[in-house]
Amino acid sequence: MVVLRLRNGLLKDCPYASHWVDSVIRTAYSIVESWRKRYLKGRAKKAKPKIKRRFARCKITLMKVDYNTKTIRITLKPWEYLTVSWKGAWSEHRVGGWTVGEVVIKDDRVIIPFKNSKIVKVKRIIGWDSNELTLDGYEPSIGFIHVDLRPPPIGLHY
Repeated sequence: MVVLRLRNGLLKDCPYASHWVDSVIRTAYSIVESWRKRYLKGRAKKAKPKIKRRFARCKITLMKVDYNTKTIRITLKPWEYLTVSWKGAWSEHRVGGWTVGEVVIKDDRVIIPFKNSKIVKVKRIIGWDSNELTLDGYEPSIGFIHVDLRPPPIGLHY
């Protein structure tokens, strides 16, 4: 209910696409939640978090990606778009076959993150449990593995 009132209040007299308001709310909640976790752990001051540099996260619903021409069309306002291309960029050959993530728009640049959904096959897996004095593992073909991390008693040298 609170979010809906906040959204409706931000949408009043807003010339931009309504998805931008959703993005702003989601980003603000993320920043506050991150600050809250750090504050509870004693890693942040009580003062509210402040944004030092302007940025906007572009939701997937606000952009159309064309992988053939290597361009992204971002909706700013209804029927008004920003087109960004990664064709000819230094990273073009490194991201072939990858998908575009959530674009970040800053004052002087656009950051395009890429995601790789490559499946990695693992032949053998060992589950590890680390404790203060031991390191314990298990692998089906080997069985249990136990490593004692205690220092040797005084007088014994290995």
